[in-house]
Amino acid sequence: DQKEVLNGGLGKGELGVVVAPTGIGKSHWLVMLGCNALKRGLNVVHYTFELSEGITGIRYDSNICDTSSTDIPLKQKENLKVYKDLKGSMGRLFIKEYPANFPTINTLRAHLEKLQLAKNFKPDVILIDYADIMRSTHRYDSLRHELKLVYEELRGWASEMEAPIWTASQTNRDGADHEIVELKNISEAYGKAMVADVVLSISRKLSDKANNMGRLHIAKNRAGRDGLVYNVEID
Repeated sequence: DQKEVLNGGLGKGELGVVVAPTGIGKSHWLVMLGCNALKRGLNVVHYTFELSEGITGIRYDSNICDTSSTDIPLKQKENLKVYKDLKGSMGRLFIKEYPANFPTINTLRAHLEKLQLAKNFKPDVILIDYADIMRSTHRYDSLRHELKLVYEELRGWASEMEAPIWTASQTNRDGADHEIVELKNISEAYGKAMVADVVLSISRKLSDKANNMGRLHIAKNRAGRDGLVYNVEID
């Protein structure tokens, strides 16, 4: 969020993508983004296509209450007190689960329209875990072309909603072995990177995992600096 990098964060109408090999923490990253937004009084809608709503909710509780996920069910009173103390300062959160390879942009648009009507809810941040397992509104024989359209539709929706959208993407096989994940390591469709405004990558070697560390790389930044690499703690 530094001024010279993202100038405070992803802007309204922009699409951000976090790229990493499987098991590195893309879903946790999206939850972290959601929690930071909520703590700043912003409204968040989180779409999940792999994890259940319950597991995703526990991850939010764990982050906000600073408690291990395994201890969340055991500390209900303590957790309720945390939320009570934060009441009035936090934004609203809605989590919605869909099966993988089922939702299109129209599915998400219809759900959000219902939320707006029934709950008077308008998101400030939209999180999608993750776009690679969505369907486009048009079917292609080539997965590469379909994925590019999915990302184009998400970028258009971000502009329509005047809200930033963050999603995640897998690396290809080569990316899993690299110390720093680059744009060329994005799985299936380099076109995804062309559409996105910001692309971040997370990489971790075995030694990094042992020390709870990793590398965050600003792979693309349409409106600021890129090519930057940060050593970060990943708990």
